[in-house]
Order: sequence, then C-alpha cells, then structure tokens
Amino acid sequence: MDGGAVHLQPAFVLQHRPYRETSLLLDVFTRDFGLVSILAKGVRKPKSKTAGLLLPFSALKLSYVGKHELKVLADAEYVDSYPLQSLALYCGFYVNELVGIFVHKADPQPGIFALYIRCLRELCEAQNIEQSLRYFELDLLSESGYAADLAYDVKGEPIQAGLRYNFVADFGMEQAVGGAVGGDTLAMLAGRAALPAAALAEAKTLLRKMLDVHLQGRHLSSRAVLAKIIKHL
Repeated sequence: MDGGAVHLQPAFVLQHRPYRETSLLLDVFTRDFGLVSILAKGVRKPKSKTAGLLLPFSALKLSYVGKHELKVLADAEYVDSYPLQSLALYCGFYVNELVGIFVHKADPQPGIFALYIRCLRELCEAQNIEQSLRYFELDLLSESGYAADLAYDVKGEPIQAGLRYNFVADFGMEQAVGGAVGGDTLAMLAGRAALPAAALAEAKTLLRKMLDVHLQGRHLSSRAVLAKIIKHL
C-alpha cells in the first residue's frame, strides 16, 4: 500500500446514494478493512460504465485511495453477482443492514465476510430463505462475540428437549415454564440442523431478542419493510 492506497480489495456495496450531480457515496463491506466509506467521483455521468458495477449483491474488487475516513474510488472490477429476486431481495437488504451495524470501520471481519457470501448464495437458491436468515443471524452474533450458549442453560445444566426456555440478556438460556423456545429447537440451532416450521417460528423469536439486545433500540428499516412484504405474500 502506498499513501493510503488499497488495491483490489474484495468488497460488496451495502448501499449507495447520490452525491452532487455525478457522483455516488458508497458504504462498502470489505474483507480486510471492515466498513469503508468511498466517494465514487463522476460515475453517474451518462457514459460511465462503473456505476453499473457499484450495486448491492455484486462481488467486486475495489481500489481506492485516501488517508481520511472518506476514501476515493480509483477502480472497480466485477467478480460475481448474486441476483436476488422477490422476497430474497428484501431479505438481502435486511442482511446488508445488519452487517452495516455489526461491522465497524477499520474492523477486519473475514469470518463475517465469508458468512455474508454464503448467505447471499443461499438466498439466490431460495430453497429455505427463512432458515438461511436465522443461521446468518446466529453466526453473525457468534462472529461478533455475542453468541449465547445453546447447549447449556444459565445454571450450567444441559439443555433438554422436553423443557422450555427464555433468553436472558447477558446470561443465556433460562429454563421457564411456558418459555418461548423449546430445548429441541435450541439443539437444532446448536447443530445447524434443518428447522421445521415450528422450530423456525421459535428461532425467529429467539434471534429477534438476541439481536435487539445489541441493536439497543435502533430501528431497522428493512425489518419493517420485510414484515409488510411477508404479510402480503
């Protein structure tokens, strides 16, 4: 690297927005530098071919320069794309929003980067979108250091299939009569097993509570949009 220059960094654009008349501001998830803010100068000009590359869900190699927080795009190379459609597309924006919250600037997260690619691939296949989301959420929490133990409860007792549990922030799973999640669901989640409908519903409730602890009241716009889309399916 020379003078703050980064060359051919694997990256995904999480979101972009217009800047002045011909440029874009990009929020980029890079493999080796976490989140990066990049100014793409002149890419909205009529003859520019670069703007067509700088889209969400496209794997890119980006080169950029700058010693300050806002970098300047030098080059962009296309690597691959993950063409999400219908419900999977809205789920992709939800995943992007989560990544933008849990990954920080100058915070390398190659593990989350790999999880992100796997999630996009699964969303493209659209075989079990809800399960893909639940395991992405769970693995995101784990990679971020916020994982709860799904094999043992707060007292150190093994999770049992016939019992019910609630999630207690900063502690883990607590046995409770009429708890929100069954021990069998926790065992499936811990083993990354296929989730039947009932387990998917419990897993959604559990992961929502786990994520909300770390969102600290932050509103996810994509979550609200996704809920409306699912309601009308």
